[in-house]
Amino acid sequence: MEPVIDKLSEIETAASRIMESAVEETRRQDKAAEERTSSYDNDTDAQAARTLEAAKRTLQEQADQELEHLKSSTERALKHMDAYYKEHGNALCDEIYHKIIRM
Repeated sequence: MEPVIDKLSEIETAASRIMESAVEETRRQDKAAEERTSSYDNDTDAQAARTLEAAKRTLQEQADQELEHLKSSTERALKHMDAYYKEHGNALCDEIYHKIIRM
């Protein structure tokens, strides 16, 4: 009977070592997975930041171009109105004066 008990004790010890080894392996794999996840997150964040910066730059360039276009358009319109006023200013004043008087 004693050899059976010794054999069971050996089996229990071996099973205990296997369980400890399995737990340690699980911890090691969890740590490796966590490191991979962290690395992936960092890479993804960096890529997103680069993409966002490129988009901001593109939008800023578009806004600057549009602003420049609006400035030149406004300057042309003001020059045109100024020239029109210089040429027709007296006639405009007379027309406004007559409209006021007729009221």
